[in-house]
Amino acid sequence: MGIKLSIVGAGSTYCPELMQGFIRRKETLPLDELRLTDIDASRLDIVGDFCERVLLENGMTPRITRSTDLGLVLDGADYVITQIRAGKLEARIRDEKIPLEYGFIGQETTGIGGFMNALRTIPQIEQIAAAVAEHAPNAWLINFANPSGIVTEFLLNHTKIKAIGLCNLPISAQERIAKLLGAPMNQVRLETVSLNHCGAITAVYVGDKNVLPEILNPINLEQAAKQDDWVKNYRPIIELLGAIPNDYLQYFFYRERKFNELRQAKLTRGEACQDIESRLLSYYADERNVTIPSMLAERGGHLYSEAAVALIESLSGAVPGHHVIDVQNQGTLNFLSDESVIETSCFVDQTGVKRNPITVQPNPVLSSLLTSVKAYETLTVDAALSGDRETAIRALACNPITADLDRAYPCMEEMMEQNRSLLPRFFPQ
Repeated sequence: MGIKLSIVGAGSTYCPELMQGFIRRKETLPLDELRLTDIDASRLDIVGDFCERVLLENGMTPRITRSTDLGLVLDGADYVITQIRAGKLEARIRDEKIPLEYGFIGQETTGIGGFMNALRTIPQIEQIAAAVAEHAPNAWLINFANPSGIVTEFLLNHTKIKAIGLCNLPISAQERIAKLLGAPMNQVRLETVSLNHCGAITAVYVGDKNVLPEILNPINLEQAAKQDDWVKNYRPIIELLGAIPNDYLQYFFYRERKFNELRQAKLTRGEACQDIESRLLSYYADERNVTIPSMLAERGGHLYSEAAVALIESLSGAVPGHHVIDVQNQGTLNFLSDESVIETSCFVDQTGVKRNPITVQPNPVLSSLLTSVKAYETLTVDAALSGDRETAIRALACNPITADLDRAYPCMEEMMEQNRSLLPRFFPQ
């Protein structure tokens, strides 16, 4: 029996990539109904038309509903994917530019840019979650909306719906490590001590053996650094943690370097994405085009489709398996509360999610960083729900990237003012 999938934020240029995941699995995971919704009707039509053509080209004819009516699109769904961007790319660009004026890193999900993104996004996700509870109470909500970990922290601690947070970085790391080992991806299981966009891989299992000590052997690491620029760049962090870091740890441990790189860049990443999206939408709008363009890779999100659709495949019971996902801690990491949302390896099947135990404990550098950043994330959710500025500044004081009150206060106030229309609790009518 096929599934009913609703995509909220289906005007995203990423959306066609999801179709690839279902095309690859059309025998094991039949797609009966596809429901697409977005607040931007024009983009919804362009992207939605293209998705329909791609599916048809590959012999798939699900019943497709396309509407700006959220309730209509959610009604009776089995799975809901949220991939919204509150304030669109214009807001992201502000998140990237304004912090630079105050000496802070300007980034979409990390630091004060990610903080402002969360304040904008949580009120909109709150409305979506309420609609899911009303129209699709048995559905699994899979959240890609950034900052994914903070948004999922809200969903799992302030709503009653079934939710999982997802990011493409863990599956990308799995792919990189599998290639290094010369092993199939599905035979490599990562053990992570992590929050979304903040953490590290502390063990790599091939069968029952943890091969990470061998990978991180100084001789092997030296050889890998000569062959791979990623290893060369991250080697000091690898040695600091005794683990393979998430890419975003560069913003915590190379702060001055990253700040200077961002300040000297001709375009912010958001501005570059505007150009990429313009070209993608032009391609999608051409009715002659029925294949996913290679330029979609420029937009980022490598293996985004694979992460999402493979997770749905496991939740459906078709192909149970291990996934690195955002879930409540529930004792997995002994230095965080049970309710804290973490990014960790889980076994997923039709009965739900089972957290894999942590076999290699983090060193103090990693555990102390995660403790601080989790405090920031929890307070950020509280600030988004309360509209309280004192809670907001306390959140920023917990984050190592933003813990400078002389700069955090004025930067936060300017960013809030620039986002006034998207922050209803901070600026009530």
